Amino acid sequence: MSPPPSLDKEKSKTASASKKKANNPIKQYFNLNFNSSVRSTSQTEAIGQKQLPPDVDEDTNIPPEVLQPFSLLLLSQFILFLGVGAVIPTIPLYGQSIGLSSASNGLVISAPAVALLLVSRVAGEYSDRGRKGAMMGGMAIIAVSDVGTALSNSLATLVLARLGLGLGRGYAEAGERGMLTDLANKTPRLRGRALALQQACVAMGIALGAPLGGMVVEEYGARSAFLCVSAAALVSLAIYSILPETVTKEMDVAEPSRSSNTDIGKNDDNGADWLQLLQTSPTWRSLAVAQSGTSFGFACKIAIIPILANTYLGGATGAGLLLSAAGLAGLVGAPLGGFLTDKAGSRVAAAVAGSMSGMALALVPLGLSLKEIDASGSPLLAEGLSSSSNNLWQSILTGVGRPEATAFTILVILWSVGASAQGPALTALAQENAPMGSEATALGLPRAVGDGTYIVAPLILGYFADTMGDAVPGVSCTVAGGAIFLGSIGLFLLSSADQTQKEK
Repeated sequence: MSPPPSLDKEKSKTASASKKKANNPIKQYFNLNFNSSVRSTSQTEAIGQKQLPPDVDEDTNIPPEVLQPFSLLLLSQFILFLGVGAVIPTIPLYGQSIGLSSASNGLVISAPAVALLLVSRVAGEYSDRGRKGAMMGGMAIIAVSDVGTALSNSLATLVLARLGLGLGRGYAEAGERGMLTDLANKTPRLRGRALALQQACVAMGIALGAPLGGMVVEEYGARSAFLCVSAAALVSLAIYSILPETVTKEMDVAEPSRSSNTDIGKNDDNGADWLQLLQTSPTWRSLAVAQSGTSFGFACKIAIIPILANTYLGGATGAGLLLSAAGLAGLVGAPLGGFLTDKAGSRVAAAVAGSMSGMALALVPLGLSLKEIDASGSPLLAEGLSSSSNNLWQSILTGVGRPEATAFTILVILWSVGASAQGPALTALAQENAPMGSEATALGLPRAVGDGTYIVAPLILGYFADTMGDAVPGVSCTVAGGAIFLGSIGLFLLSSADQTQKEK
């Protein structure tokens, strides 16, 4: 007896749906160890959870209204950072090409951070009234500003263009952070992996964009790199235009359980008051401290590591390869950080990853001192190196040639892995504690602290390099690593006290 036609149609629909699930790489990514993630989700991550709607995917718990905009958002981020990767190594060269000194170049590099710091609060408040407006307006300003950079011929016009870039980034990034938070709040158990995937897309865009940008610059000149960013920004703007708006009037009613746990720091005008957040919430203080330490690490990457790499890795080529390797290491660190966030909680993940990256960077002077160690002068060391033809250390020395270069490379890559793993955890912790309806404003607080630190950190690291660098090579890395480590430990202790208070 043959089954009725309706049953055949139902089976066909089920088979078709299963095939679509199997062919969707983003769903497969989130499906990885999902059941174990659910079982081990901490109480902190439970903030903001709500009952899943009936149309949620049974395997990944990702509603279609979340998966589609999230995928488009990742695509736009990847395209944008292809352009950003093309321009990162070009800015100092472009400044030199129009006759700027090193000091003037430093002013040009720091100009976007100044604008970001000044505009972050206003941009966050604007984004909380509508994500798409902030994202599209900011991206349009970025496109115009990079065209202005390409056309600049003086310090004044170049600084003005870079300030415009910071203004555009402030609004675009506030909207992006807010939309990511809105989407993550609908799938809180997968928050860490979602943020990790977003960061991995950014890292991959930069890693691929840097060599492509080098080819464009060699063919068409330094100005062309900024036009690449403008083109990428216009493509991202087009993608943003088809994204749905995630800020709705029903949000306050839809997530009542979250509002009861995240009203700290919210003022009477439905906005997040930064000063009140810092005064009343140890978690937000810890996020600010941790983000400040992280900014020391990224300042060290821009201002110190390239100089050391140029000295110890055989010139500009070695320095470029190290920075590319550090960028690719983010593709390893980000998923690890996201998985650890989902398994152990954002607080633990941020503290562990930050401590690892800080210690790795702090050990750079010790690694650089290995050039003074001669295996032949130490019987014990010589015996250890010759005890096995497959000795790992011996193979590393043979491949790289010098022990200090090997140690320096390994430590920088370890820092990059830890930093990229900490990123999703810090963002997840901020999302979990953001006042409902003011997410973008609240998430702008640690970012503003980081931008402020980034303005002064190169000066502090440069001072240590100038005064102590000859006696202790890489001492600035120790300063930066110490700041990261202390910030990570402070985050763990302060946020732990806040969590204990909430549980009472």
